[in-house]
Order: sequence, then structure tokens, then C-alpha cells
Amino acid sequence: MKIAFLTEMCFRGKIPEDHINMRTEFSWMCLLNAEHIFIHDWITVNGYDWVMVILPKGGVSLNSEGIRLNNDPNRFSDLYKMNFIKILKERNKKVAFIQEGPTWYVNDFNLEDQFNFYNTLAEVDVIFSHNEYDKNWYKGLYPRKRVEVMSTLMIDTLIKNIIPKPENKTIIGGNFCRWYGGFQSYLISQEFNTPIWVQTSHASQPGEEQVVNVLPRLIWIDWIKTLSTFKYAVHMMPTIAAGTFSLNCAYLGIPCIGNIKVDTQRKCFPELSFESEDIAGARTRAKTLSEDKHFYESMSILGKRRYNTFFSKEEYLFKLNKILNE
Repeated sequence: MKIAFLTEMCFRGKIPEDHINMRTEFSWMCLLNAEHIFIHDWITVNGYDWVMVILPKGGVSLNSEGIRLNNDPNRFSDLYKMNFIKILKERNKKVAFIQEGPTWYVNDFNLEDQFNFYNTLAEVDVIFSHNEYDKNWYKGLYPRKRVEVMSTLMIDTLIKNIIPKPENKTIIGGNFCRWYGGFQSYLISQEFNTPIWVQTSHASQPGEEQVVNVLPRLIWIDWIKTLSTFKYAVHMMPTIAAGTFSLNCAYLGIPCIGNIKVDTQRKCFPELSFESEDIAGARTRAKTLSEDKHFYESMSILGKRRYNTFFSKEEYLFKLNKILNE
């Protein structure tokens, strides 16, 4: 089967198994032997069985209260205005949309972009969501459209020989902002009574180094190696997205407390999963995880076992090939 992925990354080609930055979208492309194409070169895409479109999030115009942030245009809004999905369907057999970020991200676009984004998705053959929870959002917007889950994936060629050596320290999954919920993750992590760490990102806030230890921004291979040295993980991120943090932790057997609406979290760590607002429940479970050695060990074993059950390469291919071949 000939598959192409269109994203905002400016390169054309395939992803080898030994790629050092094997993020989830690279894992999809690698396992499917797909060709990546810069999305603005969509006019050159022809003769594929499936074209997987990951529309860039772009820039937002409104804050959470609907107040205009600036007058800067969304640099990807021209894509939404084009009928490029219809043209792709004329030149290729099937076209699918893959969710990028939370479902509600489009609500922060200006009005024109919101409607153009909606109309763009209306043209695709299949919508792939991040999580089961996200499916109902898309099914509500497009009642007659096929909606499936594109499971988060790891290609572990470069990391399968890593032996975790957990030290008495905690990693939180994101910085101190609304998107990542780092503040509440930090408070929950205090139940472990260990040093707390976070990785630098575009969302890092001034002063974070005064309350937590800060890792530099790491490429994927170095991130996994570093993560393997942690004993506990917390990611009470209110934004429901792909869930790579929880999946990485499950692979390494690091018990992770996080958002129950994220598939990787709920399926790998069911007893450590909470509604994002249930900070009290998460803190209580963190205390148990810290004090009960047998519970900790059972969560570590369960995470690794459920990773293999729900998120292995074999399981991904079995599910996806069934969808693509129907």
C-alpha cells in the first residue's frame, strides 16, 4: 500500500527505523513505510492509496475568553481556504485527516478560519482522532463521517536495550501553563517527597528553575534515556492530546499519574488515571504509590504489560490495516 503523510515539516522522504527523533508521527510514517511531504507541496501528491493530512495548528487569534490576542494572521489559514482535499481525492484513492493537538484548538481561530477548517475536514474520507474520547467530538461535527482512532505509537529500535535504573526522583510532564497543567502536576508530585524535574519547552515559564529542576530540551532518544532514570511521573495535563508522555512511561515501567481521558494513560495505568480536575484523588493515589512498595511494583509491571497489549507495533498494524483495507 502506497501512503503519504502531509505535515508542516519541510522535508520529503521516508523515516528510517534508527531515526534519533522518533516522535509518534515519525513512528507512524516509519511503520507504514510512508513518504513524508511538506504540506504546502500538496499539489505534487498523486497516485497514493492513502494520503494522511496532519493540518498544522498554526497561530491562534483568541485567548480562552474569546478576546483577540493580536492581528497577526494564522500562517496556515490559506490551506483552509483552498479546496485542496477535494483535489487530493481526485488524484489519490483516499484522503484522511489526523488530529493534531486538542479537538478544541480550532475554537481559538478567528471566525473565518473556524468555518474554513470545518469545511476542509468535511471533504476527507476518514478522520483519525487521538483518543476514544475525541471521537465523539468529531462524530458530533460530522455525523455521517467515519471516525477512527490513530493510536499513539513508538518504534523502539534505538531504545529496546535501555535498562531503566530508577532513582528517587519525579518527572512532571509539562511546564507551568494552562495547556500542560504543570502547576497541579508539581503539587501532586510533592506527595513523593523527592526532587522534581521538568523538561524545557516552548511553554517554559520564567522562574521554573526556582521551584523544580529543569532539563534542557532533549531530542527523543536522549529524552527516553533520561526518562529511564526516574522513579515517578505525573502529567495531570488538562489538554487531551496524543499522550506520548504516558506511553513513554509505560514502556519503561514508570508509574505515571495522569488524565483519564487520554488513551495511553487510561489503558496503561487505569488505577493512576483521574479526571484532570480531581487533584485530590491524584494526590491520595500518589501517596499510596509512594508508601506501598507492592502497589508501586504492580503499577510498574502493569504499565509495561499493557503497553505491549494495546500499543505494540503489531497491535497498531493489525488495527490500522483493517481500517485502511475496508
